[in-house]
Amino acid sequence: MLTDGDHIYVLDPAAFGVHKFDRSGQWLKTIGKRGKGPGEFLAPSGMGWMSDTLWVADPGLGRLSFFDPGGPFIRSVGFNTLLGEEVRVPRRALPGARIVTVPAVTPLAAATVDSLPVLLVDQDGGARDTLAWRPLGQVAVSITIPAGEAESGDQILFVGHDLDVRGFVAWDGRGRWVHVATWRETVDGDSELELVKVAATGDTMAAVRLPLARTSLSLKDVKSYARVIYAELLEDERAGVSAGDFARALLQQVARPTEGSVDRMAVAQDGTVWLRRTLNSQRRGAAETWAAYRFGEGFTGFVELPRGHSLIATEGGLLWTGVVNELGLPTIVGWRPAEQ
Repeated sequence: MLTDGDHIYVLDPAAFGVHKFDRSGQWLKTIGKRGKGPGEFLAPSGMGWMSDTLWVADPGLGRLSFFDPGGPFIRSVGFNTLLGEEVRVPRRALPGARIVTVPAVTPLAAATVDSLPVLLVDQDGGARDTLAWRPLGQVAVSITIPAGEAESGDQILFVGHDLDVRGFVAWDGRGRWVHVATWRETVDGDSELELVKVAATGDTMAAVRLPLARTSLSLKDVKSYARVIYAELLEDERAGVSAGDFARALLQQVARPTEGSVDRMAVAQDGTVWLRRTLNSQRRGAAETWAAYRFGEGFTGFVELPRGHSLIATEGGLLWTGVVNELGLPTIVGWRPAEQ
């Protein structure tokens, strides 16, 4: 979700476009539709601002589409980095507007890749600079399921997890800054979360270490955590895989199982960095606490979200969440942070 001060833009992949609303929430129009032609989409996955132009990324078509905020289509350019192609470019600052992005990663790569480049992309869709590296860690476990006699070959199940996550990356809605957070060890052997703010030119604007640590987990903790995730798998995903199989695969692929006190980051256009403090003991659907941090000011407040609310955007000094009621109807809610 984005805003331009007078309007709200919501990317809706199911509608193959972007819904435009006024400040009161009244729907005005939908930008784009399903298709392969100019201004159309197959798999819209991200959007942002380049100066006063709205761009929408579509990895299904491998391109960026640019629109006037009023809705008219302007042009499209190829955007191969969205398809996860390896891009090697020298570090250098470029004038003019640009887009910050991270190449897509498949579940197979997520089980093995350690980090991904944070890239600057110019208005022609080409990668022109590497700002930083997103510490990815191994965020998916691959489990080989032996094939039965009637099967032609083994299958692989990919399951996401929250252990040993090494860092996060987030940028404001207009792509002016990218924030990279990585856990660093202290001289005492503890850990702190290092937060770095990088401008769209590639220059480091600010850096700070926050007293937010990671905790090493015991073998018993990992096995207990594996049982929780296993219980959340769909019935067809559990076929041929036991809780013990998943625990063993997790232990084989995660060298240093740790649980971080922060598991997600988001950045608002006003520079506020939002950090979600949710431990693995609070699984999906549990209540969340988001803490607001500003460089030079420290932590300024927090928002406690009820169960079932999921973050959509951070705009206008508010956290915007989505929740679905018992009838399946969605509602968007804005939350103002409380002082600590």
